[in-house]
Amino acid sequence: MTALEKLRDGGTAIGTFGMIDGTLSVEGLARAGFDFVCLDRQHGLLDDATVWNQIVAIGKAGKACPWVRIPWNRPEDAMRALDGGATGIVAPMIGSRAEAEALVRACRYPPMGERSWGPIRAGMNDPVFYTETANDSIFVAAMIETRGGFDNLEEIASTPGLDAIFVGPNDLSFAISSWQPGMPTHTDFLDDLRRIAEVATANGKIPGIHCADAAMARAARGWGYRFMTVGADIGFMVQAAKATVLDARK
Repeated sequence: MTALEKLRDGGTAIGTFGMIDGTLSVEGLARAGFDFVCLDRQHGLLDDATVWNQIVAIGKAGKACPWVRIPWNRPEDAMRALDGGATGIVAPMIGSRAEAEALVRACRYPPMGERSWGPIRAGMNDPVFYTETANDSIFVAAMIETRGGFDNLEEIASTPGLDAIFVGPNDLSFAISSWQPGMPTHTDFLDDLRRIAEVATANGKIPGIHCADAAMARAARGWGYRFMTVGADIGFMVQAAKATVLDARK
């Protein structure tokens, strides 16, 4: 069962970000048991060709789905990631209904959208089947992490063709309160996070959030969220390295 199928079935999905520009690291993440690996072109060291190669590596590793966080809400970035085989697109810094609609148009074939036809990798096995099923099988998420996105939440969440609302808590806390890295603790901000999940759910959208660690992911389920990214490959490597050094020096 894919991550999107789990979510549509009422379940939860756990993923992480891949930021390192190589195939071995994301293959390792995919083999670790995550439901999806989100290749991070916004903050990671990934170019177009790297992402396509990483999608291949994820596909060989198991059941994890390859999603891509595009650098910005530009149609060409979404379309190329999808043509390379991405099964989900996450767009950062969505601030209005118009921006959410533009994202949907870039990710859906006509008549739902304006995605250009050319699934070079994605449709390699069966381009007809891929084309006929893509609109229903591609996961599209708009990130709420700006003042505009928060203020326009209701309008964004009601966008047809959008699957999910995905919270970037670091940027959002910058925008609407005080910066809260890691587990949020301020009552007002926690109330805002709960409200986002409620609005998304009320509009038929799947609420998701980025989490600093597993404890935050567990807490986020209680706030109403159903998919979470937990950490990133570079963070896992550095954390494990630091812990090993400290342990070795005892």
